[in-house]
Amino acid sequence: MTEQRRRLIGIGGLVIGGLTIALGLTVAHFTNLPTEDAFGNEVLPSIPRGWQLYTLGQLIAVGGSQVVVGAIFFGWLWEKPLTWVRAGVGSIVAWYQLVLYFGIIPSEMLNLAQGPLEWTSRTAFTIPSWLVLNNEIAISYSTIKDALVAGYYTNAFVVLVVGIYMAQEWIKKRADQAPVVELSTYGRPLRKGSA
Repeated sequence: MTEQRRRLIGIGGLVIGGLTIALGLTVAHFTNLPTEDAFGNEVLPSIPRGWQLYTLGQLIAVGGSQVVVGAIFFGWLWEKPLTWVRAGVGSIVAWYQLVLYFGIIPSEMLNLAQGPLEWTSRTAFTIPSWLVLNNEIAISYSTIKDALVAGYYTNAFVVLVVGIYMAQEWIKKRADQAPVVELSTYGRPLRKGSA
């Protein structure tokens, strides 16, 4: 694949991802507006409201952000010699991904559970007393919420560690397959020339 084609695909991915982010944020913003203003007037009555549409808008925006990250990675970082600029861009993209996966997504999960779903102190279910020596044990929605977020963190961390390991192994294999370049005493690659 030529360099120009790769950059065009990267630019196309940036545009598509940016438009998807804008669409998702627009849906999330307008479906989360209050139905009435401070004076009791209806606010945009034709726009449907609800946490389902708000969450869908957030998911669309996250998907668009992942398209943008993939476009940056494919268009300007993939299989390129490492320079300071590429390393800086790659570290910013990696930082953004970690903030998204370990900060924003769990926070929004908790906001959804504690806000519209009201998973705070209500009882989800009670364990039958004959299973727990005739004791009364109830599991609240708050416990389920915390277990879901803790499970998300654990699985995201495992995926991160395994992904980093697999990337390192892939880089090692590619380095072993790369042709050996002889260097001069000045550290520059030797070239065959006409003498």
